[in-house]
Amino acid sequence: MAKNKIGLKFEGLEELAGKFEALEGSVKPAAENALKASKAAVTPEIDKAISKHKLTGDTARSLDRKVQVNWTGTTASVDIGFHIRDGGLPSVFLMYGTPRVKKDTALYRSVYGSKTKKLIAETQKEVFQKMIARRMG
Repeated sequence: MAKNKIGLKFEGLEELAGKFEALEGSVKPAAENALKASKAAVTPEIDKAISKHKLTGDTARSLDRKVQVNWTGTTASVDIGFHIRDGGLPSVFLMYGTPRVKKDTALYRSVYGSKTKKLIAETQKEVFQKMIARRMG
């Protein structure tokens, strides 16, 4: 299982969720759509960053491409990144470096960077706004 997760986090989330519920919409499908869209937005960037490392290809193949929203009570998340047990362990060494190999900042930023976090927040907000607009007709 990929270690990293995307959750719903953007400014005004509570307000948009409230508006959506006021329009008699269930927040659960909206949250799932936002998380799926977030993963779809960041996974190509991670794939692009790992593609320059072609030792065996196992690490690139371990990139989590499955879009499955996981619910724990009222908290939803979706996995991003690499499956460590399925060949993704080198991604850790690539992102953080080793005494002999310099870290790959592009790969690190594609998972943890501020641009990635901003992209996720914008994507989630956009999904909620579109669903509100659809509900309003």
